Amino acid sequence: MSNFIKRLIGRSQFNVDGNLQKIKEGHKPLFVFPSDLANPMMDYMLERSYLEDISSRSDFNEIPMQLQTDISWLRIDRLPVSPLRIDDYDLLSRWQGVLSSLHAWGQKLIFLLQRHNGQTHLYVGVQGYNGEECANKCKCALTSSMPGIDLHYLGGKEDLKEIIGINNQISGSVCGGAVTGIPSFRANTQYGVLQTLDKLAFGFKDMRGMDANYSMIVIAEPLDDNVISEVIYRYQKLGSDIHSEVTQHVTESTTIQHGEGTSTGVHGGIGMGAGQGTMNVVSSLLKTAMYTATPVSLPIGMGAKALMSAIGLSGNIGFSRSISSNDSVSYGESVAKDYLNKFAQYTELLTDKHCQRLRSGRDIGFWNAGVYVLADSVDNVNLITGILRSVYSGDYTHIEPIRTHLFHSPNALNTIKNFNLVPLINPEANEFATEEWHILGAPYQYVSTPVNTEELSLYTSLPRKDVPGIRFVKNVARFANNPGKNLNADDLVKIGNIVDTGVQQNNPYTVSVNSLVRHALIVGSTGCGKTTTCKTLINAVLEKKKPVLIIEPAKDEWVRWAIKQNEHLPESERIHIFEPGLSSFEGTLLSHLMLNPFQPAAIAGAPIDMQTRCEKITALINATLPTGDILPVIMDEALYTYLKEKVEDFEEEEMEQLSSYPLLEGALGVAKKLLTNRGYEQRVTDSFVAALETRFKYLTRGKRGNILNQLKSTSYDTLFNKNCVINLSKIPNVKDKALIMSMILLAQYEYRMSAYSYDKEYRKHAQANELMHLTVIEEAHNVLSKPSAASEGTGNPQQVVADLFSNMLAEIRSLGEGFMIIDQVPTKLIPDVIKNTNYKICHRMTSIDDCAVIAQALALRDDQRGIIPTLEQGNAIIAGDLDDAASWVKISRPVINL
Repeated sequence: MSNFIKRLIGRSQFNVDGNLQKIKEGHKPLFVFPSDLANPMMDYMLERSYLEDISSRSDFNEIPMQLQTDISWLRIDRLPVSPLRIDDYDLLSRWQGVLSSLHAWGQKLIFLLQRHNGQTHLYVGVQGYNGEECANKCKCALTSSMPGIDLHYLGGKEDLKEIIGINNQISGSVCGGAVTGIPSFRANTQYGVLQTLDKLAFGFKDMRGMDANYSMIVIAEPLDDNVISEVIYRYQKLGSDIHSEVTQHVTESTTIQHGEGTSTGVHGGIGMGAGQGTMNVVSSLLKTAMYTATPVSLPIGMGAKALMSAIGLSGNIGFSRSISSNDSVSYGESVAKDYLNKFAQYTELLTDKHCQRLRSGRDIGFWNAGVYVLADSVDNVNLITGILRSVYSGDYTHIEPIRTHLFHSPNALNTIKNFNLVPLINPEANEFATEEWHILGAPYQYVSTPVNTEELSLYTSLPRKDVPGIRFVKNVARFANNPGKNLNADDLVKIGNIVDTGVQQNNPYTVSVNSLVRHALIVGSTGCGKTTTCKTLINAVLEKKKPVLIIEPAKDEWVRWAIKQNEHLPESERIHIFEPGLSSFEGTLLSHLMLNPFQPAAIAGAPIDMQTRCEKITALINATLPTGDILPVIMDEALYTYLKEKVEDFEEEEMEQLSSYPLLEGALGVAKKLLTNRGYEQRVTDSFVAALETRFKYLTRGKRGNILNQLKSTSYDTLFNKNCVINLSKIPNVKDKALIMSMILLAQYEYRMSAYSYDKEYRKHAQANELMHLTVIEEAHNVLSKPSAASEGTGNPQQVVADLFSNMLAEIRSLGEGFMIIDQVPTKLIPDVIKNTNYKICHRMTSIDDCAVIAQALALRDDQRGIIPTLEQGNAIIAGDLDDAASWVKISRPVINL
């Protein structure tokens, strides 16, 4: 009924949903992604994509060499490495220190790796108005940062040919290329070893097997701090400008309203009659219409009667009615979104990374560096630039990728040959315009890359492997740089200069002459300089007027030395030369060595003790010759009885020296008589007699007999108080040498004891630990080797010498006697030679066990021990009781090196 009334009064139905859908369909999108401009800028300016077309361009200007400047070259002949592990010596960081120093001096650097006819040469060039001064500063930087490096300055007339050769190869190259981009290290690899120029240094061959010739040139111009600051400012400004494009927060709202209006008018009159019931129904309908869900504004009368009158339900009733309605609908949207621009974000990240690189450059130096390659063919250029790309590419190379370029312009090649960076011409500018067109400044307007010192060190990463032309020596080990202190300056003798990591220093290494009384050991391989070191020490001893005895079991080097020395010495100071088996040597008469076994050694006028001497000789002979059963007892009794018969005061504790002594051969007759009186069976007697006869004749015949079967020994004052050389090379049997050596050592000990006991002046100096006499034993393993086990009854003279010498080393020092033992193989010597010697001087040795033994004796670290096999001739590691630690010494050649 209410709908009927609504229609009755003229109001149409309002379609809310339909109108709302029409609004939505005509509504535009709230947000549209903005167009991106960061990516092209990043490619062109930050990643320098404008370098991509270098190989196709030919519009390069030629830059001539700077006038009034010289390029001075330093050739690197040798690079230092650790003796143990190659990465123990951080060559890369040290090279960065060199580059940082050059930048601090504003020095332009030219790094040249040149391969020519199978040889690799590495040069460091510096350019300036005073080439020699620049080269000197560069050399100081290299030697101080990389101790052990071997450099040669190409500044003399003899170097002119090499300089011409360098320039000729560069000027004769017809093809060239370049490598640009920011190099970076690979963290997960041994970049110090793998990312080096080893591949280029090793070279390569073509299809015909011919070595390729090429030059790899890195030209690095230092950038001033003001330039770096300006570039940092531009990067920061660029980063600030683009930051607003990285993230956008968008909020949009839209409200649309749709409205409709309706107006209705009614006029009429009714003449009729109605009862009270009808009036009540109409009144109810009107009330219902007035209170429907959709309100309507109706100008009706105040009561039913008035309405009835308006609709003419009574006679002559009239009314008028006006209806108006307005309907509206509204629609609104609100959208909030965050938009991340990845292109702008990465561009901002690049600016931050570049700023970080630049700030690092402010600390250690920033350069504009060009990497160029010159060769004789395009294929070789492409091959080399490809190798360099593999070396330079690392974890952060994407900041500016490594690119390889090939030049087709003669102007570009000539610019490289003039050792200048190749400039780029702005295609939109005049050909000769030099204006700044790059957003980051002029350093980015070259076929080069602005890099910090760390990155430049990778551009010029030094090789790490030995190649023809470049040596690597394992000399990086630090030793003591100061010799031990000695308050007595007059006692010190310089024998050489301290060496530190292979570089000879100016501070000398001195040896106390009197400290040689505590003995010295010199070891090293053949030809490494042992004899030269020994001569240097002997000259020092001779200058102090101390007598020297040199025992030479093999060779004749010291005989020749003595002969040559005697040519310059007065007769009273000449060296006495003994060589059993020879009476002359190359026209020079030699002295005759005589050692009567029964003659005790003593100074002139001092008493002797023959009985003690007899007991020592008996023990020596019994240990030397094959004996068994009761032969040692018979030998002892025979010698004792023989001397008792021949020497009147034999059993006295002391007796005067004799003019002659019993011969050794005379003891055989006494031995036969003793055996006959023993009452043995004739067969046993004959057997013992034959055994003794064999042994005595062994001692008294040939060269042995010529030495031992003498009435009197060579003057002991001559042997042990004058300068002498005893050469035993003509005695071939090792056991015979050991026997003679035992006789000499026994006599030496007796003579020193006699001097100490009966010469007050001598004793005074000996008690003050002064060296009174020096005995040098060359090729000591011939007479002082470790004794091998001998079977019963065979005799072992080596054991006799070993025991005798071991006891002497420990005791004879207090008597003023010093020993200097020289040998090639320390492991063959008796242990006491290594343990009880003060000065230990080690030249080059390669045997692992020998190095280990002597390194332990010198208290060397592992890295120091690794130096021993690499020592050059004339270099030695020395330690004495006055030294804080072992020192590396370059031994000086003796003043008289004969």
